[in-house]
Amino acid sequence: MTVQSTLRRTLLTGAATAAALVVLLPQTAQAGGMDVIEVQPYERVEINDQWVMGLLPEGNQNYVVSSPASFDAHIEAAKNYPGSDIRPDSISAGVYGEDGEILLLEGSWRLADGVPFIQVTPEGQDWGYGAQPVVLENEEGWGTYYFDPAAWQIEGVDTYTITASDADGEVFDEIEVSLGF
Repeated sequence: MTVQSTLRRTLLTGAATAAALVVLLPQTAQAGGMDVIEVQPYERVEINDQWVMGLLPEGNQNYVVSSPASFDAHIEAAKNYPGSDIRPDSISAGVYGEDGEILLLEGSWRLADGVPFIQVTPEGQDWGYGAQPVVLENEEGWGTYYFDPAAWQIEGVDTYTITASDADGEVFDEIEVSLGF
């Protein structure tokens, strides 16, 4: 009986601590599993069954997001593109949606030092989720990110705020994206 009671108390205390972390430190609590993915040029990064991403060394902040079936063709075409060429200390954003719901958020970032933490906050929520950063191996100063709402079981959202912070936790850019319906 004592073991069960102690275990129950430990589980409840652990759950309360985790809930407090979400309230006090939402970035940390929600960012689990968001280690940087390092890739080779043109390497396919699987986002989900519908989309893949690839980064290119040609151009500035050059990358593609496509269906798995059309990835190779999009990579070849993108080799001739200049890329996003976004301002220093900024992010870009792209959205894919259907029927008033955002199904994928993606973009690039440019930051002189380190990889930013990119938080994606659904409209109406006080806390967000960590987006997945992707970088080219042996390249510094830029990369991409993606966020798949379905992976977090988020449904029916048509507006998000994307916030980028540096290694010191200082916000350096923020964008609101919406399907605009």
